[in-house]
Amino acid sequence: MRLDNFNSYINKVDNKMKTSSQSLEREIKRFFLKRKRRSGFLVNATTQSIEEVSSRISQLIQNPNPYQLILLLRSMLNGTTWVGHSYVRLLASLLDRSSFSTNPEYDKKTKTILKHVIENKRLSYKEATNVEIFKAIFNDLEFAHHSPEYKSKLVVPEINCTIVLISGVFNEIFSTPAFERGVKHLQEKTGVKYICPKAHGTKSTEFNSKSIKEQLFKYIKQNPSEKLWIVSFSKGGVDSLHFLSQEKEFAEKYIIGLSTIASPILGSEHTNHRILKAINKIHNFSNNKVYKFVDNKVDFLFKDFQKSLSNEFQAKWFKRNYTKLPKNLFYTALALEAQWYESHIWMILTKVFFSSESINDGIVDAENALYPDYFKGRNLGIIKGHHLIGTRSSFYSQEALLEAHVIYLKYMKLL
Repeated sequence: MRLDNFNSYINKVDNKMKTSSQSLEREIKRFFLKRKRRSGFLVNATTQSIEEVSSRISQLIQNPNPYQLILLLRSMLNGTTWVGHSYVRLLASLLDRSSFSTNPEYDKKTKTILKHVIENKRLSYKEATNVEIFKAIFNDLEFAHHSPEYKSKLVVPEINCTIVLISGVFNEIFSTPAFERGVKHLQEKTGVKYICPKAHGTKSTEFNSKSIKEQLFKYIKQNPSEKLWIVSFSKGGVDSLHFLSQEKEFAEKYIIGLSTIASPILGSEHTNHRILKAINKIHNFSNNKVYKFVDNKVDFLFKDFQKSLSNEFQAKWFKRNYTKLPKNLFYTALALEAQWYESHIWMILTKVFFSSESINDGIVDAENALYPDYFKGRNLGIIKGHHLIGTRSSFYSQEALLEAHVIYLKYMKLL
Protein backbone atom coordinates (compact mmCIF):
# COMPACT_ATOMS: atom_id res chain seq x y z
CA MET A 1 0.00 0.00 0.00
CA ARG A 2 2.78 2.35 0.92
CA LEU A 3 4.53 1.70 -2.39
CA ASP A 4 1.26 2.30 -4.25
CA ASN A 5 0.72 5.56 -2.38
CA PHE A 6 4.27 6.64 -3.15
CA ASN A 7 3.85 5.85 -6.85
CA SER A 8 0.54 7.74 -6.88
CA TYR A 9 2.23 10.72 -5.25
CA ILE A 10 5.07 10.61 -7.81
CA ASN A 11 2.54 10.47 -10.67
CA LYS A 12 0.67 13.51 -9.31
CA VAL A 13 3.90 15.48 -8.97
CA ASP A 14 4.92 14.41 -12.48
CA ASN A 15 1.55 15.48 -13.92
CA LYS A 16 1.75 18.84 -12.15
CA MET A 17 5.25 19.40 -13.52
CA LYS A 18 4.09 18.48 -17.03
CA THR A 19 1.11 20.83 -16.70
CA SER A 20 3.33 23.65 -15.42
CA SER A 21 5.83 22.97 -18.20
CA GLN A 22 3.11 23.04 -20.86
CA SER A 23 1.64 26.21 -19.36
CA LEU A 24 5.07 27.88 -19.35
CA GLU A 25 5.64 26.75 -22.93
CA ARG A 26 2.29 28.27 -23.99
CA GLU A 27 3.07 31.55 -22.23
CA ILE A 28 6.48 31.75 -23.92
CA LYS A 29 4.90 31.00 -27.28
CA ARG A 30 2.25 33.68 -26.75
CA PHE A 31 4.90 36.18 -25.70
CA PHE A 32 6.94 35.68 -28.88
CA LEU A 33 3.85 35.62 -31.13
CA LYS A 34 2.67 38.86 -29.57
CA ARG A 35 6.11 40.45 -29.93
CA LYS A 36 6.33 39.25 -33.55
CA ARG A 37 3.00 40.91 -34.38
CA ARG A 38 3.98 44.21 -32.75
CA SER A 39 7.42 44.06 -34.40
CA GLY A 40 5.65 43.64 -37.73
CA PHE A 41 3.69 46.84 -37.08
CA LEU A 42 6.92 48.71 -36.32
CA VAL A 43 8.75 47.39 -39.39
CA ASN A 44 5.77 48.23 -41.61
CA ALA A 45 5.46 51.73 -40.11
CA THR A 46 9.19 52.43 -40.53
CA THR A 47 9.39 51.07 -44.10
CA GLN A 48 6.32 52.87 -45.40
CA SER A 49 7.19 56.14 -43.65
CA ILE A 50 10.72 56.20 -45.12
CA GLU A 51 9.38 55.42 -48.59
CA GLU A 52 6.73 58.12 -48.34
CA VAL A 53 9.11 60.81 -47.03
CA SER A 54 11.70 59.91 -49.71
CA SER A 55 9.03 60.22 -52.39
CA ARG A 56 7.93 63.61 -51.06
CA ILE A 57 11.52 64.87 -50.99
CA SER A 58 11.97 63.84 -54.64
CA GLN A 59 8.75 65.61 -55.63
CA LEU A 60 9.83 68.75 -53.78
CA ILE A 61 13.21 68.76 -55.54
CA GLN A 62 11.58 68.27 -58.95
CA ASN A 63 8.86 70.82 -58.35
CA PRO A 64 9.79 73.17 -55.47
CA ASN A 65 6.72 75.04 -54.20
CA PRO A 66 4.97 75.70 -50.85
CA TYR A 67 2.35 72.98 -51.47
CA GLN A 68 4.97 70.24 -51.95
CA LEU A 69 6.75 71.47 -48.82
CA ILE A 70 3.51 71.19 -46.82
CA LEU A 71 3.02 67.63 -48.13
CA LEU A 72 6.57 66.74 -47.10
CA LEU A 73 6.10 68.16 -43.60
CA ARG A 74 2.81 66.31 -43.26
CA SER A 75 4.42 63.03 -44.28
CA MET A 76 7.27 63.57 -41.83
CA LEU A 77 4.84 64.35 -38.99
CA ASN A 78 2.52 61.42 -39.76
CA GLY A 79 5.44 59.04 -40.24
CA THR A 80 7.11 60.06 -36.99
CA THR A 81 3.83 59.67 -35.10
CA TRP A 82 3.19 56.26 -36.66
CA VAL A 83 6.68 54.91 -35.94
CA GLY A 84 6.68 56.32 -32.40
CA HIS A 85 3.27 54.87 -31.65
CA SER A 86 4.32 51.46 -33.00
CA TYR A 87 7.54 51.51 -30.97
CA VAL A 88 5.69 52.35 -27.74
CA ARG A 89 3.24 49.52 -28.35
CA LEU A 90 6.11 47.11 -28.97
CA LEU A 91 7.76 48.11 -25.68
CA ALA A 92 4.42 47.72 -23.89
CA SER A 93 4.05 44.19 -25.27
CA LEU A 94 7.53 43.26 -24.01
CA LEU A 95 6.69 44.45 -20.51
CA ASP A 96 3.19 42.97 -20.47
CA ARG A 97 3.16 39.68 -18.60
CA SER A 98 -0.61 39.28 -18.39
CA SER A 99 -2.01 36.03 -19.71
CA PHE A 100 -4.96 35.84 -22.07
CA SER A 101 -7.48 33.24 -23.09
CA THR A 102 -6.57 31.03 -26.04
CA ASN A 103 -10.23 30.36 -26.89
CA PRO A 104 -13.18 32.75 -26.83
CA GLU A 105 -16.11 32.06 -24.56
CA TYR A 106 -19.33 32.29 -26.56
CA ASP A 107 -22.93 31.77 -25.53
CA LYS A 108 -25.08 29.12 -27.22
CA LYS A 109 -26.61 31.55 -29.74
CA THR A 110 -23.25 32.90 -30.90
CA LYS A 111 -21.93 29.37 -31.35
CA THR A 112 -25.02 28.49 -33.40
CA ILE A 113 -24.58 31.57 -35.61
CA LEU A 114 -20.89 30.86 -36.24
CA LYS A 115 -21.64 27.21 -37.03
CA HIS A 116 -24.27 28.22 -39.60
CA VAL A 117 -22.00 30.82 -41.20
CA ILE A 118 -19.05 28.43 -41.38
CA GLU A 119 -21.25 25.73 -42.95
CA ASN A 120 -23.05 28.32 -45.11
CA LYS A 121 -26.48 27.35 -43.74
CA ARG A 122 -29.07 30.09 -43.65
CA LEU A 123 -30.62 31.43 -40.47
CA SER A 124 -34.07 32.98 -40.40
CA TYR A 125 -34.47 36.51 -38.98
CA LYS A 126 -36.26 34.99 -35.99
CA GLU A 127 -33.19 32.86 -35.28
CA ALA A 128 -30.68 35.71 -35.62
CA THR A 129 -30.82 39.36 -36.66
CA ASN A 130 -28.38 41.13 -38.99
CA VAL A 131 -26.77 42.73 -35.95
CA GLU A 132 -26.30 39.39 -34.16
CA ILE A 133 -24.85 37.69 -37.24
CA PHE A 134 -22.41 40.50 -38.01
CA LYS A 135 -21.27 40.85 -34.39
CA ALA A 136 -20.72 37.10 -34.04
CA ILE A 137 -18.53 37.13 -37.15
CA PHE A 138 -16.62 40.26 -36.16
CA ASN A 139 -16.05 39.20 -32.55
CA ASP A 140 -14.57 35.87 -33.65
CA LEU A 141 -12.26 37.49 -36.20
CA GLU A 142 -11.24 40.23 -33.77
CA PHE A 143 -10.40 37.65 -31.09
CA ALA A 144 -8.23 35.79 -33.61
CA HIS A 145 -6.54 39.08 -34.54
CA HIS A 146 -5.57 39.83 -30.94
CA SER A 147 -4.92 36.23 -29.80
CA PRO A 148 -2.19 34.72 -31.98
CA GLU A 149 -2.84 31.14 -30.85
CA TYR A 150 -6.52 31.17 -31.80
CA LYS A 151 -7.42 30.29 -35.39
CA SER A 152 -10.90 31.24 -36.51
CA LYS A 153 -12.74 28.70 -38.66
CA LEU A 154 -14.33 31.53 -40.62
CA VAL A 155 -12.96 31.76 -44.16
CA VAL A 156 -12.72 35.06 -46.02
CA PRO A 157 -14.03 34.32 -49.53
CA GLU A 158 -12.86 35.84 -52.78
CA ILE A 159 -15.22 38.48 -54.13
CA ASN A 160 -15.73 39.52 -57.71
CA CYS A 161 -15.81 43.29 -57.37
CA THR A 162 -13.60 46.33 -56.84
CA ILE A 163 -13.74 48.11 -53.48
CA VAL A 164 -14.17 51.88 -53.69
CA LEU A 165 -12.80 53.38 -50.48
CA ILE A 166 -14.16 56.85 -49.73
CA SER A 167 -12.91 58.73 -46.67
CA GLY A 168 -14.35 61.62 -44.70
CA VAL A 169 -13.49 64.74 -42.74
CA PHE A 170 -9.85 64.00 -41.89
CA ASN A 171 -8.75 63.30 -45.50
CA GLU A 172 -6.33 66.22 -45.61
CA ILE A 173 -4.68 65.45 -42.26
CA PHE A 174 -3.63 61.84 -42.80
CA SER A 175 -1.40 60.48 -45.53
CA THR A 176 -3.63 57.55 -46.49
CA PRO A 177 -7.42 57.09 -46.74
CA ALA A 178 -9.27 55.70 -43.74
CA PHE A 179 -9.22 51.88 -43.57
CA GLU A 180 -6.76 51.54 -46.47
CA ARG A 181 -4.58 49.34 -44.28
CA GLY A 182 -7.51 47.00 -43.78
CA VAL A 183 -8.35 46.96 -47.49
CA LYS A 184 -4.70 46.24 -48.36
CA HIS A 185 -4.90 43.25 -46.03
CA LEU A 186 -7.97 42.03 -47.95
CA GLN A 187 -6.11 42.49 -51.21
CA GLU A 188 -3.16 40.44 -49.97
CA LYS A 189 -5.48 37.74 -48.64
CA THR A 190 -8.02 37.45 -51.46
CA GLY A 191 -6.61 39.41 -54.39
CA VAL A 192 -9.51 41.90 -54.42
CA LYS A 193 -8.88 45.19 -56.23
CA TYR A 194 -9.49 48.56 -54.62
CA ILE A 195 -9.38 52.23 -55.55
CA CYS A 196 -9.45 55.39 -53.41
CA PRO A 197 -11.23 58.30 -55.13
CA LYS A 198 -10.18 61.64 -53.72
CA ALA A 199 -12.74 63.48 -51.60
CA HIS A 200 -12.12 66.76 -49.81
CA GLY A 201 -12.79 66.52 -46.10
CA THR A 202 -13.85 70.14 -45.67
CA LYS A 203 -15.79 70.60 -48.90
CA SER A 204 -19.55 70.38 -49.26
CA THR A 205 -21.39 67.19 -50.07
CA GLU A 206 -22.41 68.71 -53.40
CA PHE A 207 -18.76 69.29 -54.31
CA ASN A 208 -17.64 65.80 -53.27
CA SER A 209 -20.52 63.95 -54.93
CA LYS A 210 -19.56 65.57 -58.24
CA SER A 211 -15.91 64.69 -57.65
CA ILE A 212 -16.83 61.05 -56.93
CA LYS A 213 -18.92 60.99 -60.09
CA GLU A 214 -16.07 62.23 -62.28
CA GLN A 215 -13.58 59.72 -60.85
CA LEU A 216 -15.88 56.68 -60.94
CA PHE A 217 -17.16 57.46 -64.43
CA LYS A 218 -13.56 57.69 -65.62
CA TYR A 219 -12.63 54.43 -63.86
CA ILE A 220 -15.57 52.51 -65.36
CA LYS A 221 -14.78 53.89 -68.81
CA GLN A 222 -11.34 52.28 -68.46
CA ASN A 223 -12.71 49.14 -66.72
CA PRO A 224 -16.23 48.62 -68.12
CA SER A 225 -16.58 45.01 -66.96
CA GLU A 226 -16.00 45.71 -63.26
CA LYS A 227 -18.57 45.98 -60.47
CA LEU A 228 -17.98 48.36 -57.58
CA TRP A 229 -18.62 48.02 -53.85
CA ILE A 230 -18.43 51.39 -52.10
CA VAL A 231 -17.04 51.33 -48.55
CA SER A 232 -17.38 54.79 -47.01
CA PHE A 233 -16.18 56.19 -43.72
CA SER A 234 -17.52 59.21 -41.83
CA LYS A 235 -18.62 62.06 -44.14
CA GLY A 236 -17.62 59.88 -47.08
CA GLY A 237 -20.83 57.93 -46.49
CA VAL A 238 -22.94 61.09 -46.79
CA ASP A 239 -21.09 62.10 -49.97
CA SER A 240 -21.67 58.60 -51.37
CA LEU A 241 -25.41 58.67 -50.65
CA HIS A 242 -25.76 62.00 -52.46
CA PHE A 243 -23.80 60.63 -55.42
CA LEU A 244 -25.97 57.49 -55.61
CA SER A 245 -29.21 59.47 -55.49
CA GLN A 246 -28.02 61.68 -58.36
CA GLU A 247 -26.54 58.92 -60.56
CA LYS A 248 -29.15 56.18 -60.21
CA GLU A 249 -28.73 54.76 -63.72
CA PHE A 250 -24.95 54.48 -63.42
CA ALA A 251 -25.20 52.98 -59.94
CA GLU A 252 -27.73 50.31 -60.92
CA LYS A 253 -25.44 49.20 -63.74
CA TYR A 254 -22.02 49.26 -62.06
CA ILE A 255 -22.41 49.40 -58.26
CA ILE A 256 -23.50 46.44 -56.13
CA GLY A 257 -23.72 48.13 -52.74
CA LEU A 258 -22.73 50.73 -50.19
CA SER A 259 -21.30 50.00 -46.73
CA THR A 260 -20.91 52.93 -44.36
CA ILE A 261 -18.81 53.01 -41.18
CA ALA A 262 -19.47 55.77 -38.62
CA SER A 263 -21.15 57.96 -41.24
CA PRO A 264 -23.58 60.68 -40.10
CA ILE A 265 -26.35 59.40 -42.36
CA LEU A 266 -28.85 61.60 -40.53
CA GLY A 267 -26.37 64.40 -39.90
CA SER A 268 -24.55 65.55 -36.80
CA GLU A 269 -25.82 67.46 -33.80
CA HIS A 270 -22.35 69.00 -33.29
CA THR A 271 -22.98 71.67 -35.94
CA ASN A 272 -25.74 73.03 -33.67
CA HIS A 273 -23.39 73.28 -30.70
CA ARG A 274 -23.32 76.63 -28.89
CA ILE A 275 -19.58 77.06 -29.60
CA LEU A 276 -20.08 76.84 -33.36
CA LYS A 277 -23.22 78.96 -33.15
CA ALA A 278 -21.23 81.66 -31.39
CA ILE A 279 -18.43 81.50 -33.95
CA ASN A 280 -20.90 81.54 -36.85
CA LYS A 281 -22.35 84.84 -35.68
CA ILE A 282 -19.56 86.37 -37.70
CA HIS A 283 -21.80 85.70 -40.73
CA ASN A 284 -23.93 88.60 -39.50
CA PHE A 285 -21.19 90.77 -41.01
CA SER A 286 -21.46 89.15 -44.45
CA ASN A 287 -22.09 92.53 -46.09
CA ASN A 288 -18.86 93.92 -44.66
CA LYS A 289 -16.11 94.56 -47.24
CA VAL A 290 -13.47 92.74 -45.20
CA TYR A 291 -15.76 89.71 -44.78
CA LYS A 292 -16.49 89.63 -48.52
CA PHE A 293 -12.83 89.93 -49.42
CA VAL A 294 -11.77 87.07 -47.12
CA ASP A 295 -14.77 84.91 -48.04
CA ASN A 296 -13.97 85.22 -51.75
CA LYS A 297 -10.46 83.97 -51.07
CA VAL A 298 -11.24 81.09 -48.75
CA ASP A 299 -14.26 79.53 -47.04
CA PHE A 300 -12.69 80.19 -43.64
CA LEU A 301 -15.71 78.98 -41.60
CA PHE A 302 -16.59 76.07 -43.92
CA LYS A 303 -20.22 77.15 -44.34
CA ASP A 304 -21.10 74.55 -46.96
CA PHE A 305 -19.28 71.83 -45.01
CA GLN A 306 -21.22 72.62 -41.83
CA LYS A 307 -24.50 72.66 -43.73
CA SER A 308 -23.76 69.28 -45.34
CA LEU A 309 -23.22 67.65 -41.96
CA SER A 310 -25.90 69.40 -39.95
CA ASN A 311 -28.65 67.22 -38.54
CA GLU A 312 -31.26 69.70 -39.67
CA PHE A 313 -30.13 69.54 -43.31
CA GLN A 314 -29.02 65.92 -43.74
CA ALA A 315 -31.89 64.23 -41.86
CA LYS A 316 -34.42 66.14 -43.98
CA TRP A 317 -32.44 65.43 -47.15
CA PHE A 318 -32.41 61.69 -46.48
CA LYS A 319 -36.14 61.55 -45.79
CA ARG A 320 -36.87 63.47 -49.00
CA ASN A 321 -34.43 61.55 -51.19
CA TYR A 322 -34.17 57.97 -49.92
CA THR A 323 -36.67 56.83 -52.58
CA LYS A 324 -34.25 58.13 -55.25
CA LEU A 325 -31.52 55.74 -54.13
CA PRO A 326 -30.97 52.77 -56.49
CA LYS A 327 -33.10 49.86 -55.29
CA ASN A 328 -30.99 46.95 -56.57
CA LEU A 329 -28.04 47.86 -54.31
CA PHE A 330 -27.48 46.64 -50.77
CA TYR A 331 -26.98 49.24 -48.04
CA THR A 332 -25.26 48.46 -44.73
CA ALA A 333 -24.46 50.83 -41.89
CA LEU A 334 -22.22 50.34 -38.87
CA ALA A 335 -21.94 52.72 -35.91
CA LEU A 336 -19.14 53.09 -33.36
CA GLU A 337 -19.09 53.90 -29.66
CA ALA A 338 -16.28 54.80 -27.28
CA GLN A 339 -16.01 56.22 -23.79
CA TRP A 340 -13.81 59.29 -23.48
CA TYR A 341 -10.96 57.28 -21.89
CA GLU A 342 -11.05 54.74 -24.75
CA SER A 343 -10.59 57.39 -27.41
CA HIS A 344 -7.74 58.87 -29.40
CA ILE A 345 -6.49 62.13 -27.83
CA TRP A 346 -8.25 64.15 -30.53
CA MET A 347 -11.48 62.30 -29.83
CA ILE A 348 -11.12 63.01 -26.13
CA LEU A 349 -10.96 66.72 -26.93
CA THR A 350 -14.07 66.56 -29.12
CA LYS A 351 -15.92 64.76 -26.34
CA VAL A 352 -14.91 67.56 -23.94
CA PHE A 353 -15.95 70.42 -26.22
CA PHE A 354 -18.87 68.74 -27.99
CA SER A 355 -20.30 66.53 -25.28
CA SER A 356 -23.33 64.42 -26.17
CA GLU A 357 -25.69 62.38 -24.05
CA SER A 358 -26.12 59.91 -26.92
CA ILE A 359 -23.82 56.96 -27.62
CA ASN A 360 -21.05 58.24 -29.89
CA ASP A 361 -17.51 57.64 -31.10
CA GLY A 362 -16.26 61.14 -30.29
CA ILE A 363 -17.62 62.66 -33.51
CA VAL A 364 -20.78 60.91 -34.72
CA ASP A 365 -23.78 59.91 -32.58
CA ALA A 366 -24.50 56.23 -33.16
CA GLU A 367 -28.23 56.79 -33.71
CA ASN A 368 -27.43 59.10 -36.65
CA ALA A 369 -24.98 56.58 -38.16
CA LEU A 370 -27.71 53.96 -38.67
CA TYR A 371 -30.50 53.87 -41.23
CA PRO A 372 -33.98 54.97 -40.05
CA ASP A 373 -36.82 52.45 -39.89
CA TYR A 374 -38.50 53.78 -43.02
CA PHE A 375 -35.48 52.83 -45.17
CA LYS A 376 -34.77 49.20 -46.02
CA GLY A 377 -31.06 49.27 -45.26
CA ARG A 378 -29.22 46.73 -43.13
CA ASN A 379 -28.02 48.13 -39.82
CA LEU A 380 -25.10 46.08 -38.50
CA GLY A 381 -25.28 47.55 -35.02
CA ILE A 382 -22.87 49.45 -32.79
CA ILE A 383 -19.38 48.17 -32.00
CA LYS A 384 -16.56 49.49 -29.83
CA GLY A 385 -14.25 51.98 -31.49
CA HIS A 386 -13.46 55.71 -31.62
CA HIS A 387 -13.71 57.80 -34.78
CA LEU A 388 -10.03 57.44 -35.73
CA ILE A 389 -9.80 53.63 -35.81
CA GLY A 390 -9.41 53.84 -39.58
CA THR A 391 -6.00 55.55 -39.51
CA ARG A 392 -3.05 53.46 -40.63
CA SER A 393 -1.31 53.92 -37.24
CA SER A 394 -4.33 52.60 -35.33
CA PHE A 395 -3.90 49.26 -33.55
CA TYR A 396 -7.60 48.63 -34.00
CA SER A 397 -8.36 45.48 -35.98
CA GLN A 398 -9.32 47.09 -39.28
CA GLU A 399 -8.47 43.78 -40.89
CA ALA A 400 -11.08 41.91 -38.84
CA LEU A 401 -13.68 44.62 -39.42
CA LEU A 402 -13.41 44.47 -43.21
CA GLU A 403 -13.13 40.69 -43.25
CA ALA A 404 -16.35 40.57 -41.21
CA HIS A 405 -18.10 42.73 -43.82
CA VAL A 406 -17.00 40.44 -46.64
CA ILE A 407 -18.00 37.24 -44.83
CA TYR A 408 -21.36 38.68 -43.73
CA LEU A 409 -22.23 40.02 -47.19
CA LYS A 410 -21.19 36.78 -48.87
CA TYR A 411 -23.18 34.73 -46.34
CA MET A 412 -26.25 36.90 -47.02
CA LYS A 413 -25.65 36.42 -50.77
CA LEU A 414 -25.20 40.17 -51.32
CA LEU A 415 -21.64 40.00 -52.67
